Amino acid sequence: MERPSWDFRRGIIGVRHMVRVGTDHGVTERRLLASTGLRPDDLDADDLEVEAIQELSVARNLVQTVGDRTGLGTEVARRFTLANFGLLGFAMLSSPTAGEALGVALRTLRIGNRFVDITVDLNQTAGRIEFRDDDLPTDVRAFLLERDIVIIFGVIVLRCLSPRLADRLGDTRLELALPSRSADAMTDGMAQMLSDVSHDPVRRFPIFADRPSTGLTFPIDLLAEPMSMPDPATAALCEKHCLDLLQQRSERGRLATRIRAMLLQQVGTTSTAEEIAKTLNMDRRTLHRMLTAEGTSFRALNEEVRCALAIDMLGVLGLTVQETAIRLGYSGPAAFSRSFTRWTGNPPSTYRR
Repeated sequence: MERPSWDFRRGIIGVRHMVRVGTDHGVTERRLLASTGLRPDDLDADDLEVEAIQELSVARNLVQTVGDRTGLGTEVARRFTLANFGLLGFAMLSSPTAGEALGVALRTLRIGNRFVDITVDLNQTAGRIEFRDDDLPTDVRAFLLERDIVIIFGVIVLRCLSPRLADRLGDTRLELALPSRSADAMTDGMAQMLSDVSHDPVRRFPIFADRPSTGLTFPIDLLAEPMSMPDPATAALCEKHCLDLLQQRSERGRLATRIRAMLLQQVGTTSTAEEIAKTLNMDRRTLHRMLTAEGTSFRALNEEVRCALAIDMLGVLGLTVQETAIRLGYSGPAAFSRSFTRWTGNPPSTYRR
């Protein structure tokens, strides 16, 4: 099965902002982090990286507890700043032209926290950037689409425009596969995010709701327009650092983290090392050897995930010992209680809220 386009490692910032919005609505951090393998202390670890499935789980927890309300994605997006994207923002700002800034963005798509897939189609007269949500789970599709579009335009694109590019926003057209009430919330949110920008880009930006797909259409000559702070040397250096970061993320502790994320997705099943290895296109011995090199084992990862989930189910979700045992795939509460006591040194009853 082909991995979805959003399945890549990312920084903790996306999780942090969703949790902060959730707590503003009265939901506890532990409830928002339930079944993710993350703890409240992790939110302040700026250098922590998470798997996409962990951020997706937080999104689901947020939508389930707060409600899939209009404007929730915008509320989360408004917490992002250009600084959250580090050198990517500087690389785009210092690109000589809008076309080169677009190229930087496409080459470093995995540097941020996006879930929408991005494709570009260019011809002699016009271009279209398509924001696809086909492989997003339906229960959080609207929330993530709204969040990502507001981040892309409200945090990055409209802030990086030169006054000359802003003057040409009327030549563009942003279509949204979202209802008009969502478009209104997004427009209001972006206007507040960009209130310090003198050329008022949101007012000039045509946005249309209730369309079959989400995308930005623009005249092809717009790509030749200069960016706000053109500096080719700075742009090249910043992009190089972005690409180096992506390479490091792909190599650093990758296997253990991927297996941990896969086990989190398969709650209630008893995946074996052989099955996981087959999914990863390797044999069992190679999997064990690589995990040993990372200082862990398949059994340790499996028990770590089950223990974390069990503690969440008992202490956060308030499930009974029997309900927790069933959800984790145990034959009964007795077998689960023995395992839980071995993991933690305490019976599961001590974690019941």
